[in-house]
Amino acid sequence: MLGERITKVCFILCILSFGGGTTLVAEPTPLTLPEAEQITITIAPELKQLQATSEAFAQQAIADGQLPDPKLMTGAINVPVNSFSFTQDDMTMVEIGVQQSFPPGDTLAIKSKQTLEKSNAEKRKAEDQTVLLVRIVREIWLNLYYWTQSAHVVQENRALYRQLLKAAESMNSVGKGTLSDITQAQLELSRLDDQEIQIQQQIDVLRAQLARYVGQAHAKRPLSNSLPQWPSPPPLNTLETCLNQHPLLRADAANIEVARSEIELANEQYKPGIMLDAGYGIRQGRMSCCGGRRDNMISVGVTMDLPVFTANRQDRHFQATTSQFAATQLDRQAHYLDLLKDLRMQYDLWQRFAQREKLYEKQLVPEAKQNSQASLFAYQSATVEIATVLLALSRELTIELEQLQIKVEGVKARAALFYLQGVTE
Repeated sequence: MLGERITKVCFILCILSFGGGTTLVAEPTPLTLPEAEQITITIAPELKQLQATSEAFAQQAIADGQLPDPKLMTGAINVPVNSFSFTQDDMTMVEIGVQQSFPPGDTLAIKSKQTLEKSNAEKRKAEDQTVLLVRIVREIWLNLYYWTQSAHVVQENRALYRQLLKAAESMNSVGKGTLSDITQAQLELSRLDDQEIQIQQQIDVLRAQLARYVGQAHAKRPLSNSLPQWPSPPPLNTLETCLNQHPLLRADAANIEVARSEIELANEQYKPGIMLDAGYGIRQGRMSCCGGRRDNMISVGVTMDLPVFTANRQDRHFQATTSQFAATQLDRQAHYLDLLKDLRMQYDLWQRFAQREKLYEKQLVPEAKQNSQASLFAYQSATVEIATVLLALSRELTIELEQLQIKVEGVKARAALFYLQGVTE
């Protein structure tokens, strides 16, 4: 007994010593779709650019509401050219003054409001860019998921082809098969090799696309093996009613307000702008008539615009702003029609993919597997030719890949509906 215990202890110590000298490398955690979305939103330069632009307009709106800086004036007035003396004539003086301009009407207030509306438009663009980026990343991730899972499906079907190859070799060894059967089975295995290379090519392309949004390190991580489970969308008429609240249309609405403010600014140009001048003149020497000291003088003036010739300036500018306002309204209308078309199309796709997914799950896939097994058994019983088995196996592989594609396309259609709702979930 004691010898057996010592042996067991030594065995355990050997295992621990071997394990202690081995470095375990942790497998990278799978990249889930929600994580990819969050990374994209966090690092996207497009969003940071729009946020910075919005903040810039918000600051500029304050500046646009202020009066222009006053101007300092200084100079010599009425200096005689025969002597350039500042004491020879009574009206010669050195003057210092200020000027302050006042834009026409409510130009400053309207300009400030317009710039603030530009800031609001950039915020709405950032909201639209957020849901758009999420949609793009979802499509890339789902496409990558499809090709990754396709590689697994091909690997699983390879076992069936190898089973068929062994059956063909066995049949040939007992004189019931031919070398042609073996060659055909080997050919199909070689075709699977080529199919795997094509799948890997698609995976490499999609990982490069995904790296654009999540970075190279995250794009190299394996994907999660499960698709997202999202709730069904609301009825189509409800989605159509809420479409006007889409961030893209809200950004268009903000641009319309910017154009409306431009019309208001054009109206203000029919009003006169004003400039006030105030100066203080310093005279030197004594009066030529009585010898008394010359008094200093002040001057005040008003300069006013006279917008009387408006045909080729104010009128043209007003017509231009009116046309621009109509263009922004039409731009919003075009965006609405595009979104409505996309909404109806994606909703129909989502419904049809759901129907097809049920059909494949309940009928096509089970029937294809049953047909393959029956054909393989029949070949082993020498009742069918190998071409029948190859056709059955090919159909099974095709149907399984189609089922996977239908699942992924259905989820992509749901992701598109999230974008058209203007939300991420």
